[in-house]
Amino acid sequence: MTDKGDLLKNITEIGETMREAMEEFDQENDKWWNSLSEKEREDAFYAVCKRVWKADGIDRGSYRYALYDVFGFDPSMYVLGMECGYMSIHNAIFEGEELSSMKGANRVEVIDKDGRNYVRYLDAGETVKFSLQDDNKTLKIFIDDKTTV
Repeated sequence: MTDKGDLLKNITEIGETMREAMEEFDQENDKWWNSLSEKEREDAFYAVCKRVWKADGIDRGSYRYALYDVFGFDPSMYVLGMECGYMSIHNAIFEGEELSSMKGANRVEVIDKDGRNYVRYLDAGETVKFSLQDDNKTLKIFIDDKTTV
């Protein structure tokens, strides 16, 4: 039976091998991209953006939906989608859409373990604005009738 030290060493080696393989894949992908003509890059860009917009902007599907149903990939693409940043893009789109929707709220509630501690219905013409401050540690919510914060 292998001891914990050998197991941890093997896991570390596997992780390092995977990291090296991803770096090599990334470099090969950049070479491929740079070898394309302007027209081929434009076509690739258009094809990807069109599918991202369908999956995330129109259908509001999950990450898996985008990969498997819209792009037509098999599950082996899951990790590559994470490595290239698509999962982060996917999540940012959802968060951005939710933030945009919040701007139309007409009631603000602050709820904690004791229940609703603050409830305020907005008057006509008032809007909700948000600001992160203190190195993104403080969320400030402004209710006002001004068009800018």
